[in-house]
Amino acid sequence: MRGVTHDPVKTLDELRNHLALHDKPIAFLFGAGTSSSVRVDDVALIPTVKGMTATCKNAAQALGNKFAHAWDSIASHCREGNIEDILSRLYAMIDAMSDSDELSGLNREDVKKLDCATRKAIARIVTPDISLIPESFPHRQFAKWISRSSHRRPVEVFTVNYDVLLEHGMELERVPLHDGFVGSHRPFFFPESLRDPEAQPGAMWSRLWKMHGSVAWRRITCGHRSVIVRGGTVGDGEMIYPSFQKYDESRQQPYVAFRDRLIWFLNQQDAVLVICGFSFSDEHINDLMFTALKNRPRTHIYALQFAEEPTDSHLFRQARRHRNLIVIGPQTGVLSGRHAPWHSSAVPAILSNVIESSSGSDASTEVEVRIGDFAVFCRFIESITERD
Repeated sequence: MRGVTHDPVKTLDELRNHLALHDKPIAFLFGAGTSSSVRVDDVALIPTVKGMTATCKNAAQALGNKFAHAWDSIASHCREGNIEDILSRLYAMIDAMSDSDELSGLNREDVKKLDCATRKAIARIVTPDISLIPESFPHRQFAKWISRSSHRRPVEVFTVNYDVLLEHGMELERVPLHDGFVGSHRPFFFPESLRDPEAQPGAMWSRLWKMHGSVAWRRITCGHRSVIVRGGTVGDGEMIYPSFQKYDESRQQPYVAFRDRLIWFLNQQDAVLVICGFSFSDEHINDLMFTALKNRPRTHIYALQFAEEPTDSHLFRQARRHRNLIVIGPQTGVLSGRHAPWHSSAVPAILSNVIESSSGSDASTEVEVRIGDFAVFCRFIESITERD
């Protein structure tokens, strides 16, 4: 007798219905996997976190042997060993060291030099030549869905990516976009536009909250104040921040404002957050989401996974604990707290690009769900407006 399974067709249809409702609070959280979905000659225009980490390691090695050895030492003490963890470690070292201290073979000025080289490498990686981007790319398809939908509430997008692919896609599709900055010469961050409804643009304006900073931000001195402004892309990576620094520096804006905005969104009645390309390695964001799931049982989070998670992963443990966290992986899913493989008796033609199927021995269909691929996800939501 076959064990417990989940029907991917039913699950994706429920997701589609959530996204098609006009009065439901809808938001998205996008991670590095969404940027790497843009491909030119079958090569990712912006590499994955793994590729980005390798490039930053090369930048450290270019500084000399002691920096190369220090990089390996620092990476070995990081939980994930990826670039976000390493940036966080570098910041912690700078904050803890005096000028006479030495850690991992580097003095404080050396660590600052390594930190600066790392940020510049990241900024270079995530600032590709816009002319290389194909005419049709996932972020533009996502923007097209927004432009064709008729939501009565603004669609909100939270992202931990530093690049401007989302902004580019929105502009191509002429989607009005508010990112917390106001002005025309040097737009400045205006936190009231996240908190005060009277200071916000209307519902037809989508929202974009860049929770880890952006290559298009920089800090300037205006009079006697230090302010953050948005302009053309900046190559020094100044506003690329490690995960915990965003919440430690005297409640520094705009990062705390974006965190509070995510909390506010998740606390709305019947809110739906769809996550794609996100590794769940940012513990601050994880805590916000899992706390909301516990306190708001009618809030739902869909975690669309590009690769299959280990059965004992933190994400699966949380999904088994919270029935309102739905995990959709390639081979298995967690629905209503139950982890099981996908199985379907039939896959409709409209989902043939989302669900790869093969005939099973009992005349039913074995499937692999590919919606965790951002390119596939964007084709899926684009089809929503085509069907409605």
